[in-house]
Amino acid sequence: MELINLIAPVFAVIVTGYVFSWTKLLSEDTSDALVQFAVFVLIPTIMFYLIGQEEFANLLNYGFYIAYGGTLLALFVVLFLILKGMTGFHAGSATVAAFAAVASNTALVALPILHAIFGSKGALPAVLANLVVAILLLIMTTTLETTAGHKAGVRTPIYKIILNVLKNPIIAATLLGVAYSATGLGFSNAVSDYLELLSQALAAVALFAIGFTTSVRTIVQTGPLLLFLTGAKLIVAPGLVLLAAHLIGLDPLWTIAATVSSAVPTAKNVFLLAKHYNQEPKLAAHIVSMTSFLSVGTLILWLFVLHHLYPTAFQLN
Repeated sequence: MELINLIAPVFAVIVTGYVFSWTKLLSEDTSDALVQFAVFVLIPTIMFYLIGQEEFANLLNYGFYIAYGGTLLALFVVLFLILKGMTGFHAGSATVAAFAAVASNTALVALPILHAIFGSKGALPAVLANLVVAILLLIMTTTLETTAGHKAGVRTPIYKIILNVLKNPIIAATLLGVAYSATGLGFSNAVSDYLELLSQALAAVALFAIGFTTSVRTIVQTGPLLLFLTGAKLIVAPGLVLLAAHLIGLDPLWTIAATVSSAVPTAKNVFLLAKHYNQEPKLAAHIVSMTSFLSVGTLILWLFVLHHLYPTAFQLN
């Protein structure tokens, strides 16, 4: 009951967003405006604030990067090889499909969930998890750029790809937060109150937007491949991350955060890149929608498992 009380409000906001979308009470572009507000204002604010106020040494949790990032990268490579060898996908399509099974929506889903349950202590690992997703995003973009270049007979320079990734406001704010943390200056009370006030809006705005954009209709267009990738994303990935974190001996809070970060829905950036490079955009859209819908149930199961394994950690907030 304690766990349900902790997570029920989080999923209630997602359901509220879906209800408003279903009833057509708000215009279709409401989600776009909310997402832009979250991506360009709220998420960069909370990332800069949470990282900037931490001691730089706290950001160097190598065990977390190995357990979370290393596990997802290994799973990405395995899925890429399976898809390329068994489905006949070329490099671009296999990259999109494999990336959809490992890349989490850490910014819009994991971060507000962990922040709502554990406060800033739980949000920091989710912020760092976004760096891991950014690295995977760079790998995906590089592969798709190379594939597109081969088709068009041209290649995009690597430095341009890197610059485009660094221009992302979420990634830029994260890196600025790391740099500010290294100075050890901290924030004054006025600045801290300002950043805290903005960051408090993240959970409601982001979760409502996720619910508003979820489409149940796409789930009826399932197939063996879609089910396989969805299972890999919601069951296999968090299970492997949890196992790796346990073997490495991560702190319970960081273990929970790593597992939750890997168990949330697929990042919408996957669909955007798939659409941009015309590499399986329908499959990417279906995976995003299906994982968004099914993760409501699977994430509750993972939280029950984590609560059973680390009950005292859920009393941090």
